[in-house]
Amino acid sequence: MRTDLSDKPGSLNEKWLLLGTLLSSTGNSMIWPVMTLYITGVLNQSFTTAGIVLMIGAVVSMFGAYVGGKLFDRWRPYEAMVITSIIILTAVGSLTFWNDWPVFAGLIWLANFGMGVEQTLVNSFATTVPGKKTRVIFNNMYIVLNIGVVLGTLMVGYLFDYGFGLLMMISTAIYFCLMLIIVTKFNVPIDQMTTNAEIQSHQKNDTPIIETPRKKFKMTPVLLAIGALLFITYLSYMLWETVMAPHMKTMGMPTRNYADLWMINGVTIIVLQKFVSNWANKHPYHVSVILGSIIFALSFFFLIFVNEFWQIVLVFELLTFGEMLQSPQVPAWVAQITPKEVAGQAQGFVSMMISSGRVVGPIYSGIMMDHGWMSMLFLSVFIFMIFITAILAFTMTKQVDKNTVA
Repeated sequence: MRTDLSDKPGSLNEKWLLLGTLLSSTGNSMIWPVMTLYITGVLNQSFTTAGIVLMIGAVVSMFGAYVGGKLFDRWRPYEAMVITSIIILTAVGSLTFWNDWPVFAGLIWLANFGMGVEQTLVNSFATTVPGKKTRVIFNNMYIVLNIGVVLGTLMVGYLFDYGFGLLMMISTAIYFCLMLIIVTKFNVPIDQMTTNAEIQSHQKNDTPIIETPRKKFKMTPVLLAIGALLFITYLSYMLWETVMAPHMKTMGMPTRNYADLWMINGVTIIVLQKFVSNWANKHPYHVSVILGSIIFALSFFFLIFVNEFWQIVLVFELLTFGEMLQSPQVPAWVAQITPKEVAGQAQGFVSMMISSGRVVGPIYSGIMMDHGWMSMLFLSVFIFMIFITAILAFTMTKQVDKNTVA
């Protein structure tokens, strides 16, 4: 049956996608930076317990990413986004009043599930925005996401001492605004956006559209290597989100320094990401991702030798530069080497591998922290990341079909 594009409503505007990303990132960044600090310092639990809470939260988020991919490809993306926003709003709003142990953990896990679904859905929506290349969309999302990190962590640094409930109250207001944007702006026809080129081609040639069998998401050696790299990257990244705040405190640094660290990270990304992206966009995806991963890994090696705040800032800046080269390129790369018909499952795969790293990271770093093995912790993630990056580089050299990579 022929489809008339003129009868279809408009596409998702990039500005609403970016504003939604900003709000989601800001709200989320008011929670995760103080998770370990709150569980150990206020709720009086061990670092291992904090790691287990974060690990279970990452498992739940990984399941949410899987669900989000299926919902986008097989159900109704708009309705899925609305329901997900309500789940997150309910969980975060409840944390304003019920944040004692163990209710705190249960509500955090509910929020993790919603955030896992949301991350996949948002990335999937990003692959359908018309008018710009997918990698440009993801670069813009990455910049906006880090603006949210700056805003969220700044509020954490200056408001944490006034109580966790106040932070959750502000985060709830942010997620309410996000829900309003989703309800009013995300109700767009996904099928239209993903098949415009095909429909226009058939209309031009006055030929009928022939239905083809539904394509399936298939795992390839390149996708496996990318997934492994995402796993170790976010396992490593969890060190900064979990044990670095208490580690800096043991070195005599105030909580505010930890918040300042994330502010510097975010400002660096906001200022330099466009320049880094312009360079990356002139090269194949794997060049930027592999180079960024090596730089990212080196930051953990140098972290072994730091003991002052300015040294930590320099190391974190090195990590940030590697992150800028790698992180925004990966989802765009995956979108480029997978069929559009499985965009949701492809981005779900990205989110699941990120979450899997977040599963192992907290418990691994928590155990190492409890035993005082900080240098061994930093060295081990450096070795693992270099090893997996080498596997990805080797896989790319063995790639036969050069047209399947950017």
